[in-house]
Amino acid sequence: MSTPSALQQKQKHHHRAMWITLLIFVVIGLGCLGYWWFWARFYQYTNDSYVGGNKVIITPQVPGIVTSFSAISTDFVEQGRILIELDKTDANIALSRSIAELGDAVRQVEKMFEEVKIYAAEINRQKALFIRDAQDYERREVLVCDGGVSVEDFEHAKANLEAAYAGLVSTEHRYLVAVAQVENTSVYTHPLVVQAKDRVRDAYVFLQRCTIKAPVTGIVAQRSVQVGEHVNAAMPLMAIVPLDQMWIDANFKEIQLKKMRVGQMAKITADIYGDEVEYHGTVVGIGGGTGSVFSVLPPQNATGNWIKIVQRLPVKLIIPPEELKEHPLRLGLSMEVTVDIHDTDLPLIPMERPPEPLFSTDVFEDQEIGAEDLIASVIEANLSQEFIPASGER
Repeated sequence: MSTPSALQQKQKHHHRAMWITLLIFVVIGLGCLGYWWFWARFYQYTNDSYVGGNKVIITPQVPGIVTSFSAISTDFVEQGRILIELDKTDANIALSRSIAELGDAVRQVEKMFEEVKIYAAEINRQKALFIRDAQDYERREVLVCDGGVSVEDFEHAKANLEAAYAGLVSTEHRYLVAVAQVENTSVYTHPLVVQAKDRVRDAYVFLQRCTIKAPVTGIVAQRSVQVGEHVNAAMPLMAIVPLDQMWIDANFKEIQLKKMRVGQMAKITADIYGDEVEYHGTVVGIGGGTGSVFSVLPPQNATGNWIKIVQRLPVKLIIPPEELKEHPLRLGLSMEVTVDIHDTDLPLIPMERPPEPLFSTDVFEDQEIGAEDLIASVIEANLSQEFIPASGER
């Protein structure tokens, strides 16, 4: 049997263990409180974050049959590189036809200008005939009363005068018609030639568009094009993912956004690299609505079986270009984001962005290069020297 002293000793050990346990819980609680007070309450964390970015879909601008392609999925391509070639037979035929039409239009317009000169000379001839017939009529009018000329001869003179007048009036109207066709224009600016030049440009650009170039630098993805395939305009053939146009879409709970502001800094890690690589991001915007609102079937909350669900709002963060270049990311990769919300004086809504384009490409600007030289050579080949103006007067 236990003695009273042994029981007292056991109770002391029991009380001491209780106090030690209580002290441990108090220390842990104080530690958690201190951690929250000095650190955790100033940071918001989520692992519901993914890499976003631009996915440039490569589509033909003209229909045609694929004769070759030079890149497949996972290839790295530079901006301006030729990716796909379409058959150019029809395009070459259309360009040759438009060149012939331009030459014909130039010759027609040159003929119109010459007709103006012809009718101007014809007016002078008709005026001379009219003056001659008028003089004959006046002489015969005096002589017919004295019997110097016959009545028949006088009537012929009168008829000739009227015919000469009608011929002069008719020629003047033909001259006005000819002038109206070329007035205030030159061979280079005449509507018929301008329309023909536009057809040449259109055919020339159509031919250039049979060569499809990479509009951006990046990784090829979703290649579906095949040699011999007939493709239509705007048909997706492949995609290019620009590695320098990446950002992070972090989906925070609505209860985490109270102190989140545009411009706050964030620490970001990617599952692909682990904790060894840390990105330094910046909050650039908070979404205008939750993901459920923009879904195909938005929720109908005004129903009797409504259940509240904590919503998430997308927060966009950007990463410095040098960090992206050193450790490239891919679209859709999982990320972990921790935003420092110390500074709450920053704006909740971003400033209005300037109207300058965010992303652009110039690979399509050279499609018309060479067309003007071709047009000029066709016009000069079909134009007489008299109509070729001095340099700079076209």
